[in-house]
Amino acid sequence: MRADGRTVVGEAVAGVPGTFDHLVVAVPDLAAGVAEFEQLTRVRSVPGGSHPGRGTANHLVPMVPRGWGAESLTYLEILGPDPEQDSALAARSLPGVTGICAQRWAVRPDDLDGTVQAADAAGVDYGSVFDMARSTPDGGRLEWRLTRRAPLAFGGAQPFLIDWGTSPHPADTLREHSSGRTAPAVPAGASGDFSGESTSSVVTEPAVTLDALEFFGPDQTGLTAAIGTLAAARTVVAEASEPGFRAVLSTPRGELTITSVRSAEGV
Repeated sequence: MRADGRTVVGEAVAGVPGTFDHLVVAVPDLAAGVAEFEQLTRVRSVPGGSHPGRGTANHLVPMVPRGWGAESLTYLEILGPDPEQDSALAARSLPGVTGICAQRWAVRPDDLDGTVQAADAAGVDYGSVFDMARSTPDGGRLEWRLTRRAPLAFGGAQPFLIDWGTSPHPADTLREHSSGRTAPAVPAGASGDFSGESTSSVVTEPAVTLDALEFFGPDQTGLTAAIGTLAAARTVVAEASEPGFRAVLSTPRGELTITSVRSAEGV
């Protein structure tokens, strides 16, 4: 059991360290992106909140990496422009996002500052540490610290670090949405066999499983070293002309692969 109380059953997922925290999927329009994700997966997300000064807001989806216990709930974040904020802020936070894409991913070390220092000593730049906060739909407040680099290192394939401090982890607030399972409403335009499924119920268990994170880029040694500082298991970086990564998910509609915005054609 980790210091944060999560139980990790080994590190069975390719490219995913035991400190994995969450996956960020970016979209150019939040409402449309949420609807598209539901159509692709038959999984509904839960409203998260707005990021003041960043121009973005999010929805959250319960998720568990394959091989981890169900009690080790993580989440997938759908991140898009906040219509209540200046669109120029969102453009800076979501550069190059023209469709649904895997933007970046986070790890939660037991000691964020110590991990940054160790990475610096190893020649790996995780950027600066920033304080962040947002309100939750129930009127609560989340506060956390994270590392940030601009532009994203290795096309988002190098993770950022996050520390939730004394705030409840967002996945904990999703547990009430992951205590059981019913069939989702049939999304408009969706195909497939929905026979026998309710048209008014939703998926309420962690119906999304993270099967793998796959990395690629021209600097295979550099990216391997950057991820290796976090002791990721079975990390393999494929050769490609541009850096990036893809997330392979299992969903009620089958396997779904979401690739980063800077992915190279033909990778």
